[in-house]
Amino acid sequence: MFLKLFKLEIKKSLHCLPVFFAALAIFGVLIGTIYGALSRTLYEGEAIARATVGVVTDESDSKYIGMLIDYLSGMESAAFALDFETMDEEEAMDKLNHGKLVAVLLLPEETINGILYGENSPVQVVFSKEQSLSNVFLYELTHAGMKLLSSAQASTYAAAALYDRADRYADLYAAYDDIDMLNFSYVLSREKLFYTEDTLPAIYNYAATALILLLAFSHICFAPALRREDKGFYQLLFSDHTNTFTYLLTKYVLNSFLFFILLLSGMLIFSGFAGDFDMEFNALNIVMFFIASCLLTALGLFLEQLFAEAGAIMAQIILAIAMLFLCGAILPAAFLPAPLLNVGNALPFAPLHRSLAYFLSGSSNDPELLPMALWSAGLFAASWLILKLRKETY
Repeated sequence: MFLKLFKLEIKKSLHCLPVFFAALAIFGVLIGTIYGALSRTLYEGEAIARATVGVVTDESDSKYIGMLIDYLSGMESAAFALDFETMDEEEAMDKLNHGKLVAVLLLPEETINGILYGENSPVQVVFSKEQSLSNVFLYELTHAGMKLLSSAQASTYAAAALYDRADRYADLYAAYDDIDMLNFSYVLSREKLFYTEDTLPAIYNYAATALILLLAFSHICFAPALRREDKGFYQLLFSDHTNTFTYLLTKYVLNSFLFFILLLSGMLIFSGFAGDFDMEFNALNIVMFFIASCLLTALGLFLEQLFAEAGAIMAQIILAIAMLFLCGAILPAAFLPAPLLNVGNALPFAPLHRSLAYFLSGSSNDPELLPMALWSAGLFAASWLILKLRKETY
């Protein structure tokens, strides 16, 4: 009976291949078009229009003001969109009112001395009346700058109080120099202030997203091979003492292996034409493709046991998109609330997406095999439990 069951499952799986290749072509064109448009947006988009900020100061001839302007212009957060230009107040306000400036910075008298020696000299920022992205961006930028300046002033005041109480006021100016250098080191080395991590360029993350969507949608074509059979089939099957585990495992292994062969062959062909990607087919990555095939098959098998065939197909489409969205594969993770992102990272497509992104980039990072394997085993076990409980009704 096992041999008959094996042949039957092979025949059912092979009958799905023509539909699979047709769907692969359709979904491939659709997702490839979306990916191509996204890639052009990332690499060939129009240049961002630059905006000018007027700087009004009575120390325009000071070399320190020039250094301040150079520093502001060179900041990563401002360099791509903002230019800073010194001018008198009348000219600055006139240009601001005519829309030639997005904002004006009014520096108070003795600005440099105030920064160096801890005197509170707040900078007044006047924004254009036209609300634009540049204004919002500059508002956030100036607030971040104010916080850095407040921290620098607080350290200066603390040093002054400490040296005064210790009756070492004569040494205070030397301490000011040390504090200034320390504050500058924090400003110039942002990794001391912010948590940073190495991230892949966006193009690899979106390519991995497109690949998972293509795999998930094309895998739907194997639904007839994974579907829940009618009551008569199961009565005949179980009357021959075939247990539910053997039956489901046969179906699961055959379909996983077939999809693995198709996936690996497709990726090998794709690697010959994809000049933008540096893929390495080492042992770990090949195992990753096999576990990915098992994961997609286990998900399809679970949904087929849980729903009727049409419902399972719809659920697989919705789940694929939802899981990719929640793990930051569609919208950048920074845009998602932390609770949603935590949920997304616990779902099976999160490790699959990261593993494929690193594979496409040629990174040496090992794929996340264990969480994908655990999800595959868990979904298969859930499928078996559902079938076993349903068997009691036959």
